[in-house]
Amino acid sequence: MKSGLRIILLISIGMILTSFVQKPVQDPYFVKMKGFKVLAFNTQRIELFSTAVFYNTYKYKAKLVEIDIDVYLENRLLGKVVHQENIPIPKLSAFDIPLLLKLEPPGPAITNSLWQSAKLITGKKVKIRYVGFIKLKIVGFIPIKVPIEDELMYSLY
Repeated sequence: MKSGLRIILLISIGMILTSFVQKPVQDPYFVKMKGFKVLAFNTQRIELFSTAVFYNTYKYKAKLVEIDIDVYLENRLLGKVVHQENIPIPKLSAFDIPLLLKLEPPGPAITNSLWQSAKLITGKKVKIRYVGFIKLKIVGFIPIKVPIEDELMYSLY
């Protein structure tokens, strides 16, 4: 009888204590893309750079585990973003993740479609789209997947 009462008491205390723990209103989220640049654009290589801004809503620092973002140019897949470095993710603040897309050497289909595009030759704006996610680890072991989907217009000139 005593052990049953202790178990009930421990469960009750545990439920009361966990009710005081506050979960953030929402998970970390994507804010915007900024600083888009074409670093190289020729027949030997294509390099595109931009920065993705996210916001960490948790009261804990996080670690970037994975980047899985596809980059599209005029609805044609160019490639996946290359993960370059470990980025510290502070608690309760915005953080930047540099995104670099390298194609060395670019495939013939991509190169031909890029060079044949009248929009690029005449300096008109082209649509660049980012679709994918980043994966964070909060408190060292809790995985959080943060989706990203953004579209911007860019001109080479």
